Amino acid sequence: MPQAQTLPLNLVTYHSFPGYDTNSVRDSISVDRNEIYINNPSRTVGKSFLTIADSTYQIVGAPGDTVHLIILAKSGQNPTQPLIAFEGKTKAVQQYYQAKTRLLEDPLQAGMNEGMRAANLVPFQNMMDETYQKQDQFWMAYQNKHTLPDWFKTYETNALNCADAWLRVYMVWYQTEYQKKIQVIPASYYAFKSRIKVKNLTALYHYDYLRFLREQLFWELRQSKQALSSQALLDYAKKELGQNAGAFFEIWELSGSVDNPNWVETQFKKQFPAQFDYLVDYIKQRARYNVKLLQAGDKAPNFALVDANDSLITLSQYKGQVVYLSFWFTTCGGCIGEMPYENKLVEQFKGKPVKIVSICIGTPGAADEQQLRKWKAASKRFGLKTIDLYANRAWAKTLSEKYIVSTYPHYVLISADGKIIENFADRPSQGIAAKIEKALAAGSN
Repeated sequence: MPQAQTLPLNLVTYHSFPGYDTNSVRDSISVDRNEIYINNPSRTVGKSFLTIADSTYQIVGAPGDTVHLIILAKSGQNPTQPLIAFEGKTKAVQQYYQAKTRLLEDPLQAGMNEGMRAANLVPFQNMMDETYQKQDQFWMAYQNKHTLPDWFKTYETNALNCADAWLRVYMVWYQTEYQKKIQVIPASYYAFKSRIKVKNLTALYHYDYLRFLREQLFWELRQSKQALSSQALLDYAKKELGQNAGAFFEIWELSGSVDNPNWVETQFKKQFPAQFDYLVDYIKQRARYNVKLLQAGDKAPNFALVDANDSLITLSQYKGQVVYLSFWFTTCGGCIGEMPYENKLVEQFKGKPVKIVSICIGTPGAADEQQLRKWKAASKRFGLKTIDLYANRAWAKTLSEKYIVSTYPHYVLISADGKIIENFADRPSQGIAAKIEKALAAGSN
C-alpha cells in the first residue's frame, strides 16, 4: 500500500431481530496501521456489507464468527485485480459473494429501480424472471464446483428465493397502491410462489424471509377484502401461521419500534408465549436504557444539513414552529412504507406553523460519491413532500448519537420553543397527527 494512502472502512450489519435494526462501525487502515480488528455483533446468521474505499463486499456471518481478509492492491489501481482476499474458516462463503458480485453486481437494487420506473408490472416481471434465472444458474453451478457448508447452502437458497419473492410482492403494492397505477396483473406473475413456503418455521430468524412474510401476509389480507390495519395483520398472522409462529411474528413486527420507550411500555404489557421471553426481555431492556436519554424538555440537538437545492437548513431556523423529524435511509422498507403517511401530514398541516422534516442518512454499502445521487433519486422516486435533507457520514454519526437512532425509521417531535416533546415518537401511520395538534395548541397558549 502506498505510504500516503489511507483507506476508510465501513461495516454495516443487518439484524433480523429487532425489525429493521442495523449496526455500523467505521475505521481506516494505512501502511502505518496495517492490521485492525472491527467488532460488529451478529445476533443470528445474517448479512453485513463491508465498504473499503469505494468498493463494497457482502459478507455473511454468524454469532462468534471471525472473518479474515487481506487487502491486496490499491483501490482503483487495476480494475481486474481483486482489492481483497478472504482467509479463515468462512473463506469459501465470502468468496462466493465476491464471485456473485463480479457477475451480477446488485440484482435486487436493479429490480427495485426497474419496478419503480416501469409503466406496469410486465417489464418488471420480465427483468425479475431473467435476473432470478441468472442468480439460480450461478448458484447451482457454483455449488457443483466448490465445497460450501451445508448451513450456508440452506441460508443462501432461502435468501435468493425470499429476496426475489419479497420484491415481487412489494412491487404490486408499490405500483397499485402507492403509485395508483391501474393495471391488470399478468396471470403468470405469481408463478414464483411455487418455489417458496409462506409458513417456513426453519427460517423464522432469516432477514429476507421475515421481510417476504410481512409483505405476503399483507397481500393476502388485501385479497380477502378485510380492513387493513396493524392489528388486522397480527390477527391474520396468528390464523395463518399458528399461535407460536404468529406470536413470534407479532413480537418481530412490534419490535420495529424497539427503541421507543412509550411504544414498548404500551405494546408489551400483554403476555407472550414463554418461549419468547428472551426476546421480550431484550426489547424491554433496550427501552429502559433509552428512557434516560434525551428526555422530554431537553433542548433538541441542532443540525445544519443540505437540501436538494444545496441550501443549508438548520433546526434552529424553525424556532417558533412545531417540528416532526423523520430519520430514514434509502433501502429501509419500514421507512418507505411510512412515506405516504408523512406526505399526508404535510398536507394536513399546510399553512400552520408545523414542519415535517425528513433526514436521510444515505444508502448503506454505497460509496461516498454515490450517496447524494442515491438520496435524490430515492426522494424523487418516493415522492417526498417533506422538507427533505441529507446527512453525510459525519452528520449521520453525530445525529444518531444525539438522538439515539439505532432502528429506522426514527421519529422525534419537537416543540415550538425547540425542546423535545418526544424522542422515539409515534410513526405517521400510528396517529402522530393528534400529538402534533396538541403541540400546536400548547405553543399558541
